[in-house]
Amino acid sequence: MKKKISLLIALTIYFLFYVFVALRFNSGKLEFESFWLFRNVIFEGWINTISISLVAIVLSLFVGLILYAMHESRFNVLKYLAEIHKTIIFGTPLLVLAIIAFYYIGFAFNVNSEFIVGSITLALYIGAYIADIYKGAIESIHINQWQSAKMFGFTKYQTYRYIIFPQVIKSILPPLAGQFALTIKGSALLAYMSMNELLNAVTNVQANSFRYTEGFIIMTVGYWIITVPLITFVRKLENKSNYRM
Repeated sequence: MKKKISLLIALTIYFLFYVFVALRFNSGKLEFESFWLFRNVIFEGWINTISISLVAIVLSLFVGLILYAMHESRFNVLKYLAEIHKTIIFGTPLLVLAIIAFYYIGFAFNVNSEFIVGSITLALYIGAYIADIYKGAIESIHINQWQSAKMFGFTKYQTYRYIIFPQVIKSILPPLAGQFALTIKGSALLAYMSMNELLNAVTNVQANSFRYTEGFIIMTVGYWIITVPLITFVRKLENKSNYRM
């Protein structure tokens, strides 16, 4: 009960802080009428943000696994390709990659869909970080467990399937929650592809109504509605996993 009261007080403090800033900027008056008129467009943008984020999250899990496998491969070409990809990702802002992917790479391959290019770009970007999460989790497994599996005649697939991955899943859930949240927030940069996602939809209304404070409030709440339940869900999976272990 005390934890719930403390949480409620903390949320109230944050809420009052945002209300104070918003009212000070707008001389004590907030108007959402313009945004209500374009509610269908904003809602469509919000749905598009959810859709592209979910697709990118699923793809990034596979991209990360593939990059990790390439890095551990015996073939140096695959290893170097994985390293080059991660180096480019780690050293380049997502906004720059999004612009290059859509206006140059997408054009070169005759792909004009903002959704396809955007989801793949996000997956390749987040997947590079997830590859390192896999790497750290797998390398944390004690060598005795690998040797025990080999002693009992486990194949490499069986070792990963029954011994390594069950432990890896438990340890990667916390950092994955952060990466998933970054994926959703990173989808805002796809507005530069002229994609009708939440940021683009709201900024278009802001440009017509000049109600910028209200627009930023709507964007903030919109992203919170997506990210907070996702992070909560991952944390519940983590607690459930810890309970079973």
